[in-house]
Amino acid sequence: MPATQDALTNEELGQLLELAGELLRVDDYDVLLDKVVQHALTIVRADRGFLVLRHEGDGTDEEDPDNLDLKVIRNWRREELEKGGEAVSRSIIREVLDQGEVLLVEDALDDCRYGQTESVLRQGIRSVLAAPIEVDGRRVGALYLESQSVRRLFGQPQRALFERILELSSRALEKCLRQLVLEERNRALEKVVTPRSRFPGIITQDPTFMGLLEMVAQVATSDLPVLVQGETGTGKELVVRAIHSHSARRDCDLVTVNCGAISPTLLESELFGHVRGAFTDAKRDKVGTITSAHEGTLFLDEVGELPIELQAKLLRTLQFGEVQPVGATQPVHVDVRFVAATNRNLADEVAAGRFREDLLYRLNVVTVELPPLRERPDDVLPLFYHFLSRASNRPGKGGPKPAVEAPRVSPRLERVLEQYHWPGNIRELENEALRLLAVTVPGQPLTVDRLSQRITQAKPVEHASPTTLANFEREVIEMQLRAHGGNRTRTAKALGISREGLRKKMKRLELD
Repeated sequence: MPATQDALTNEELGQLLELAGELLRVDDYDVLLDKVVQHALTIVRADRGFLVLRHEGDGTDEEDPDNLDLKVIRNWRREELEKGGEAVSRSIIREVLDQGEVLLVEDALDDCRYGQTESVLRQGIRSVLAAPIEVDGRRVGALYLESQSVRRLFGQPQRALFERILELSSRALEKCLRQLVLEERNRALEKVVTPRSRFPGIITQDPTFMGLLEMVAQVATSDLPVLVQGETGTGKELVVRAIHSHSARRDCDLVTVNCGAISPTLLESELFGHVRGAFTDAKRDKVGTITSAHEGTLFLDEVGELPIELQAKLLRTLQFGEVQPVGATQPVHVDVRFVAATNRNLADEVAAGRFREDLLYRLNVVTVELPPLRERPDDVLPLFYHFLSRASNRPGKGGPKPAVEAPRVSPRLERVLEQYHWPGNIRELENEALRLLAVTVPGQPLTVDRLSQRITQAKPVEHASPTTLANFEREVIEMQLRAHGGNRTRTAKALGISREGLRKKMKRLELD
C-alpha cells in the first residue's frame, strides 16, 4: 500500500490512468518494462532511471546482488552502469534487494550514508527512489529513479506516487517477469539437461547419471546382453529404449515382454510361441515374442519374475540362438539382442534358489545400475517442471489443445519437493505433479498445502554435505581446465556456464 493517503492531483491521476492503459495494451514484456520506467520518470518527475533483473542463466549464485541484468535504461549511459561507475546506485540496489523495502534518499548531499561519496559529488545526485521487484515472493530485480535538481527533491509525496506506480504495475510486471524467469531457467536447463536427441525422455543434470548414460551409449553399439537394475520408477524402460536407439538394430523392432504381468501357464507360449494342437486351445500356430524380435531387441521387463521352469529354456536361446515353440519338434533360429530389467537383487534370488545362476551370468554381461531419485536431488525440479509442462499442453478429448503456460510453483513448494526422499522415484514425482495440477484451480500457483500428506509429513532427506558438493564441483572444474589447457573460455563453454560464472565459481572454491 502507498506510504501516505494524500489525494492525487488531476495531473497525477491522469498520468496513472495513462500508465494503466499502457499496461493493458502491451503484451511484449520488454516494451512493458520500458513503459513502466518511462511513466515512472514522468509521474515522479525524475531525471533518469533504470530497471535491473537478477540474471539466472549463467550458473552463478542467484542471491549475488552484482549478478544483475540491465533491462531498461533512461537518460543514462549504459557504460556508466555496466562498468560499475555509479557506486551509489549499485549500493542502493544491493540494499533494496537485501531489505525488500522501498528506499527514499530525500537529499543525497545531506545524507550521512551517501553525502561524501565521489559519485554523489561528481554526478550531482540529489534524490533517489528505489524499490525491489518481486515475483512469487522472490526479489528478482529493482527499479531505480534519480533526480539531479534541487527543485525536484523527492519526499513522501513522491514516495507515495512511486509506490502507487509499483502497485499499479505489479500484476503486469509479475506476469512478464515470471516469463523472463522461466525463459532464463529453461535456457539454463538446456545447458545442463542431457540432450533429448540422444536420450529421448531422459532428463538429468546429475553428473554421475550423465556419465552412466554415456556408458549406456557406448555399450549399446555392441550386441552384448544388458541387465538394467534399479528400484521401481527409476526409468529402466527409458534406458532400455536408449540402448536400442543407439544400437545397430535401431531400425528393427524393440519388443517388450513383462514377465510379471503374464501368468506362468501362458508365458511360455508368449515367449516361445506354439504350434497348432500343442494344447487344448492351440487352434493355430503362434509366433512367440522372441521370434517376432528377430534382428531387433527383446526387452525382458521384470525378468526376476520369470518362472524357474522357463529359465532353462531361455538360457538355451541365449546360448545357441534357437527357439523351441511349444509342441514343435524342430527349433527356429533367431537373431535377437537381449536386454533385461529388474527391481530385484538377482544375486539374492540365486541364493534363494529362485533364479538360475548360469542364466544370470548370461544376462548380466553388462550391468547398468540406475540410482534412485533420492540420490539425484538436482534432478527433482527439472523433472517436476518437465511433467508440469507436458501435462499442461497434453491434447484433450476434443482434439489438439492450445499451448498454455505451465502453472507457477511457490519457492516453498520447490524446497519441499527437493527435500522429500521419493521412495516411488520418478514415477511418484510424475504422479504428484499430475495430482497437483488436478487439485489446483487453473491460474493459481501450486503450493505446499496441496501436496499429498505423505510428502508434507515426511522427514526431510539429508543430501550430500556442502563440503562434499564443493569438493566434487572443484574436481569437475579442475578436470575441465586440464582438458582445455587452462583456457577459461572453453572450460566455461564445456561446463555450460558463462566465463564470468566460471570466474565466480573458481573464486568461491579458491581455485584462482
